[in-house]
Amino acid sequence: MKQAYVSVVIPVLTAPGSESLMQLDRELERSCRAHEIVLVLDRSQSLQELPPGMNLQGPLTCVRTHDRSSRDAPTLAGLARSVGDFVIEWHGPLDYLSHEVIDAFLEGTNEGFELVEIAGNQSWSSKFFYSVVNVLRPKGVPVRKSIARVFSRRAANQVIASAAFDDQLSVLVAEIPVARMLMQVPCEYVNSTWGSRLAEGFSLLSKGSRFGTAIPLLLASLSAIFGLAAALYAVLILVIRGRTPEGWTTLMVVSGLGQAAILSMMGLTWSRISSLARGLTRSIDVTTDVEVWPPSV
Repeated sequence: MKQAYVSVVIPVLTAPGSESLMQLDRELERSCRAHEIVLVLDRSQSLQELPPGMNLQGPLTCVRTHDRSSRDAPTLAGLARSVGDFVIEWHGPLDYLSHEVIDAFLEGTNEGFELVEIAGNQSWSSKFFYSVVNVLRPKGVPVRKSIARVFSRRAANQVIASAAFDDQLSVLVAEIPVARMLMQVPCEYVNSTWGSRLAEGFSLLSKGSRFGTAIPLLLASLSAIFGLAAALYAVLILVIRGRTPEGWTTLMVVSGLGQAAILSMMGLTWSRISSLARGLTRSIDVTTDVEVWPPSV
């Protein structure tokens, strides 16, 4: 991918040091024709000005964002301000991005893939959670926890355009219709916290409006439990006493499972309507300001 313009988008909790940025700049210089680095910081941080003696071969963009209303909004802000032919979204340690690793990430694009999803190290609980989430999703669009992604410009534009309707980046990436490949790297997700993981899990399990989806689905779960409990009671009566239960038990089973089905459909329908309404009326951009430094040479 020597002839490509590559953007690296890095959402960080703390601004990296000049040595880390210069090292990444050198590695990118060895891997592609031209490049840029896009740092995404919250509003309390800023690079202010480049430290003396820090020479970069490509432009450096610092995007500052509002308080993070959603976990993926800062990453989407960085993607929206990248201009490369290919965009690398990176959530791991900066010193891992050697030119060999960057070349490996971009290798799939030479084969026609427009999206490369790179998984990092995952705990057993994380793997179990995502397996449960994907059981509840259509088989062709599984959600994956990624430490990095490589987007073609077309794939990045599709994600940015779709973000107004759904701000969960992993869901958007799963559903865009592009050719993709999977990779694995032995890295940890550096910006992961207990709170962010909890928020991500809740968002994945209750898509759309929390009131539009979570409440109907919760009621549906209770109705289903009620129906199954009635069915279990009927079986126990049959086994223990040797007689069939009365008709009200059958009615409880049918009404409980029927309510569960109806409430589930209400939740899903409400989620779709809420997503459409939000996408047509709201702005997803959480950027407060953008600072751009041109190449030093």
